[in-house]
Amino acid sequence: MYSIRILGKCSEVFNRVQLLPRFLPRMKVTIENHNGRLRLRWKDPKQRTLALGLSDTPACRSMAGITKNEIELDWQTGHYDQTLLKYRPRSTGSNASEISAPELFAKFTQYQAKEESLLPSTVKHKYRAIERQLEKYLNLPASSITKQNAGKLADIWDKNISPDTARQRVWLLTSCWEFAKDRYHVAEENPWKDMGRRFGRQPKNKLDPFDLDEVNSILTGFRSNPEFSHYADFVAFLLGIGCRIGEGIGIRWANVAKDFNSVYICEAISKGVVGNTKTKESRDVAIPPSVAAMLRRRKELKQYQPSDLVFTSPKGCPIDRDNFRSRVWAKVLKDVEVRYRPPGKTRSTAVSHSLAGGANYIAVAKATGHSPLVMHRNYAGSIDKKSVFVEFCNVDKIPDNHYS
Repeated sequence: MYSIRILGKCSEVFNRVQLLPRFLPRMKVTIENHNGRLRLRWKDPKQRTLALGLSDTPACRSMAGITKNEIELDWQTGHYDQTLLKYRPRSTGSNASEISAPELFAKFTQYQAKEESLLPSTVKHKYRAIERQLEKYLNLPASSITKQNAGKLADIWDKNISPDTARQRVWLLTSCWEFAKDRYHVAEENPWKDMGRRFGRQPKNKLDPFDLDEVNSILTGFRSNPEFSHYADFVAFLLGIGCRIGEGIGIRWANVAKDFNSVYICEAISKGVVGNTKTKESRDVAIPPSVAAMLRRRKELKQYQPSDLVFTSPKGCPIDRDNFRSRVWAKVLKDVEVRYRPPGKTRSTAVSHSLAGGANYIAVAKATGHSPLVMHRNYAGSIDKKSVFVEFCNVDKIPDNHYS
């Protein structure tokens, strides 16, 4: 326990102070209240803070004073621990502050899932993958992880996964160690900081949207397919407003305006789990007449409750995007002889054709939930590929013997 550790140090500090030289530069450590909890602050010469995990009471201030004196004494006698691990509170039992790197990341995952409302698919594919890597390569106490340890794992990722994925993993680990500083026994210096710089930039994938002929073939293919025509309206909706797949799956009749001219996008569904949109922001989207007519016709054919999903599987369940992609989408594209791209390309298709048609990119960004800057940088010119350069010479006027 923290109190036992403090009492054990009292005699050590007393004995060492007898040997203290008189004219060494002093370090001043102050005790302060931070949101009702005690922490220490000093410079070495960097600004340092150390959370003690103690309430602001007279007894706890006395305990904080022991650690304060220990830091000041270590500084003067040359025993100062730059990592601050020596001074951090330790505990055992169910609330242990000394845990392994995989256990720490598991705690961080639980925290993120709750605070950020992470979808189960995000936890599975991004967070659990990192936890498994830590179990395999860095199953050590979190307090013992150094930049050298972190660098070895980064080297493995550099050889086996894409730069973007590696950079994302390092960013999450950096955030994990920042999260741990006031909660668990870890060094003040984050071993993952700046580690992402070693990974080169990965070229961005081409947008590769469907052209108009391909769009018409896909829509015709779905409507004429006796096995998969149930999904024709869903595909038309995705192509019509360029929403994300999970957002389209999550549309309810309560989100559709009474005049069918707009939809309110406020949630997404992944693996049957309802969550926030990717940006965690809602938006009201005006929809084109053909999509409005489709929604009106759909509602006239059957009475729905406001909470009912607009688009479901044939059995009335939320659409499973993976199942839809592999069993439905891929087969229809093959049947109509359209080169395969994933269903997510319906979004880039809708955006690209809107911009090529002269729509304002800021308005399109607002409707699709993009950043205007990203919209302009990534989508401009994705459909209209005419040359922007001036033609200085007329090939028709060049004599034939010029090429002989």
